[in-house]
Amino acid sequence: MPLDENRSPAREETVSTPPRVRTLAGRIGRKSFPLYLSMLSNMVGGFVTAAVLGHTAVAELAAYALALAVLNPLLMVVQGCLRGSMPFVAENEDDPAALGSVVRDSIWLSLIVGALGAGMLGTLPLTAPALGVAPAVVAALGGFPLLLAAHMLVLSVKSSVSTLLVGLGETTGVLAISIVTTVLSVALTPVLVLGAGPVPALGLAGAGAAKLTTSVLTAGLSQYVLRARSVLSGRRVGIGLPQWASVWHMARVGLPSGATLLVKFGTMSVLAVTVARAGVTEAAAHQLLVVVATFAFLPATAVGQSTIPFIARAAKADDRAGVRAALRAGHTVALPVVVGSAVLLWAAAGPAVSLLTADPDVQRLVVALLPVLVAVVLADTLQALPGMGLLGLKRPRPSLYAFAVCYGLLAVTAVPLAAHGGLALLWCAYAVTTGVLFLWQSTAFRVTTAQL
Repeated sequence: MPLDENRSPAREETVSTPPRVRTLAGRIGRKSFPLYLSMLSNMVGGFVTAAVLGHTAVAELAAYALALAVLNPLLMVVQGCLRGSMPFVAENEDDPAALGSVVRDSIWLSLIVGALGAGMLGTLPLTAPALGVAPAVVAALGGFPLLLAAHMLVLSVKSSVSTLLVGLGETTGVLAISIVTTVLSVALTPVLVLGAGPVPALGLAGAGAAKLTTSVLTAGLSQYVLRARSVLSGRRVGIGLPQWASVWHMARVGLPSGATLLVKFGTMSVLAVTVARAGVTEAAAHQLLVVVATFAFLPATAVGQSTIPFIARAAKADDRAGVRAALRAGHTVALPVVVGSAVLLWAAAGPAVSLLTADPDVQRLVVALLPVLVAVVLADTLQALPGMGLLGLKRPRPSLYAFAVCYGLLAVTAVPLAAHGGLALLWCAYAVTTGVLFLWQSTAFRVTTAQL
């Protein structure tokens, strides 16, 4: 078979000699562990804010929950969109000029999507009454939505830099930023919300001020880390004028990823509402199962994001074997951790669940559904990695189609499933959904890599 005239001998050698999965697994593991710790750190900051606001007026707590119900899906979409920059970063990690251009265009993309989200948050006091929100809750919002809108805009820029750092493999920098974020949140939130010494208690507005201050300070830190730990060191990047074609190219890669997250979490909201109609015990058990599944799934998310740069670089070199080896390496890292966590959870099911709830009926229901929970988490891990791989190949649309069909069917059938089989049947359907997603995503990844 004749050689392609446009392919150099060095590139041909790369194609014919796939990287060792064990070596790649070690490198991916070292990159994903700090990222996993940063995710845990971010969750701690969120728990602290919720706990502090639990000591304020009921109306303020309800207003915070309302604002968070709008903020969290928007953040998911923004972060998903910004992941579209990761393959471009990985491809240009050794080219300062090209990387600087990617950084500028990524910041512009973050400003656009962040401004859209900020607009929705800022107008919450106007839209909430139309949604039937109680007047006392709307009044309790006060200036919090405006503070949250500014926080959203700054956080979008910060998220773009964090995504760039992950694309460069600088996950220790992401961890450092997350730790500083958590420390600032833990220090500022109680003081500004509850008051201390000369600082008056600001309530919900204090929570907004704490979030905005933390995001501004850590956004500046993230810019410093990006320039200090990459080939951009000593170079002036700035915002500059965007290259709209490049911004649109990133958006075309990132928007399906953001929409995928929106579909998933939208469906989870449907399941929560459906279970709430079934009864208090089922609703409480469902919430605990979701919390446990989220924690157990974090390693897969960290490994998947850390795998994207390796897949993107191999794809740029037309290294089909290298792309597939990177995915196998990701599974090699993620699966033992998730399986080990599931085994420990299963072995200590009773004591572990008793730490989360004192209600014996909820405890029994959660323990009974642990096998189904383990199946969901394992299938979700298996499907997430080829999904991230498609993002690394800049072909995320098959993932969006898979989620739209599978989660769409789950959302449509949630009510009759809960009516006939309760929470158990609903979670069995959830397990089947993630299993089908694994088959769909894996097939799409193999078909896509076959075209390289």
